Amino acid sequence: MKKVYLITALTLAMTGCAGTSPYDYKAPVEERGRTDAPRAPGTVVPAEPAPGVKVTPIETAPVIRAQRGAEDTPAPVPQAPVTVRQPQSPAVVALLDSARRDTGSGNLRTAQSRLERALRIAPRDPEVYFQLADVQRRQGQFLQAEQVALKGVSVASGQAGALRRLWLLVADIRAEAGNAAGARQARQKAAAY
Repeated sequence: MKKVYLITALTLAMTGCAGTSPYDYKAPVEERGRTDAPRAPGTVVPAEPAPGVKVTPIETAPVIRAQRGAEDTPAPVPQAPVTVRQPQSPAVVALLDSARRDTGSGNLRTAQSRLERALRIAPRDPEVYFQLADVQRRQGQFLQAEQVALKGVSVASGQAGALRRLWLLVADIRAEAGNAAGARQARQKAAAY
């Protein structure tokens, strides 16, 4: 009798497993805006306006012209916008100062913890990336240090001083990791600022 129950239970279990898998489910797809005529690649297709959405075109760029009487001189070239560094919050300043003291006393783990906290508060501050990458370099975490420094480079666009310091740090990290060619490239990029 036990064998009959066991065989019945196994049969039910096997038939349950033979059903459709949740991974076999395909979500229904609604095709919109499909036309019968194929379009050439790169053809601009106007979007259908959605109810309640208003599209406002961007204004045209201002025209810069030479002053009257200076027909021979070319028009002035507009300068790239200068990024003004935002003042740091008092919490970030305190964390950076504490991290500097911790780094000076050799307490690198505490410094790293403080800098990661500062990074959560001010993710657009290149100084935080610089200090965090330097602490990771001192700990021998070269891959992480280089990634953090390169993220700092992307955050510091328009800030020549910060970019120079970050590229020099990348060069030091690569040199200590044994990548002499990468260190040379980073020094060349630093020299451009």
